[in-house]
Amino acid sequence: MLFYSWKPLSSAPRTACYITTPVRRSHRSQDRLVPRHLGCLIRRSLWKRTMSRPMEELRGYFAVHSQGLGHATRAVALARGLLERRRDLYLLFLAGSPALDLVVANGFDALTMPPAPDWRTTDGVLAPVWRWYRDYGRYLRIARRFLDREADWGYYCFLLSDSELASAGEAIRHRIPTALILDATRHDFARDPLSRFVEGPANFWASRIARKAELVLAAESAPDWPNVRRIGPIVRGFSASREKLREDFVFRKKTILVTVGGTAVGEFLIREAVRAFHALKLEDVSMVVVSGPKLKVDSESGVYTYGFLPNLQDYVLAADLVITTAGKGTVNEALAAGTPVIAIPPEGHAEAERNAAALGYQHGDIHRLKELIPQKLALGRLPPQPTGNDRAIGFLIDFLERMANA
Repeated sequence: MLFYSWKPLSSAPRTACYITTPVRRSHRSQDRLVPRHLGCLIRRSLWKRTMSRPMEELRGYFAVHSQGLGHATRAVALARGLLERRRDLYLLFLAGSPALDLVVANGFDALTMPPAPDWRTTDGVLAPVWRWYRDYGRYLRIARRFLDREADWGYYCFLLSDSELASAGEAIRHRIPTALILDATRHDFARDPLSRFVEGPANFWASRIARKAELVLAAESAPDWPNVRRIGPIVRGFSASREKLREDFVFRKKTILVTVGGTAVGEFLIREAVRAFHALKLEDVSMVVVSGPKLKVDSESGVYTYGFLPNLQDYVLAADLVITTAGKGTVNEALAAGTPVIAIPPEGHAEAERNAAALGYQHGDIHRLKELIPQKLALGRLPPQPTGNDRAIGFLIDFLERMANA
């Protein structure tokens, strides 16, 4: 075996490395063992021993849309719940960067997928999304070629997919049982005529895939199809009590956590949040900025910065206030933790705008941070809101049992 060292972007409770190893795969007309040194690297977690697996286990892929980190955090939460319920289950993640780093840092093996395209933005405002759809079309072609070369649909007998549609389409084409986890079954990002012209066929294509899946778990409104089930918020569990986490993180003052996810969209929010914090001159308050893997922020007086944190949910619980770009994962974790939240969405990001509106925020509130920060800090802890983890995991367990007994 050849080992390649991998240095995490920040300190993490688990470590991972690249490993080249023989991996069983189908090759057109015959099955054989193929050394992966000429193909794609599998990243195995060194946190758990996965070098040899029992033959009787139930093996499947868990694909994750790699734009940002929200889909990966939800997938990790679901995977942990599934493994607690079925000890015979083995999940090999399909993920591109930055989702790949989060998956491996949380103890799972992953096959390195091509990365999905990021949004094009200017100072917190999305560019016309037809450009993103064009980039996504290119990504789909690359991902399909990758899966045709690397996926073994004979060895891995089912697919779970959190919004990763290239793998879902390929699995359905190979008649592999497929379960989708989606925010919604259609997008509504288009704001200009050309983007609407492109978005319509894209929604039609995505809905065709969703209707052919055995199961669709939808976090938002969805059509009344027989395979659709509505689910509540999915969040990762907290590793310790709030008091213990604050002690571990050395949070001596009230702490504002600014987090912008795994894309480069949130630079505008970091800039304005830090500016408002300095203008307020709150002596008993410190600020922690988690910029994500695609942005770099320098530390300043009273402002501590991190790039990538695989256990961000623990920081959400330990903080006194969360300021976020209204990604579903961070908002749900803050609500589950009982931490007050300020959610400022990028302008034109329909999903984030819905998440923010549900909490009473909009993009223009970026100019009210000096007013909002003291108000929300004064709230103290809020009642934690219930999650939908158990319900979603129950649906997936039923899917796996039907598939295993077929």
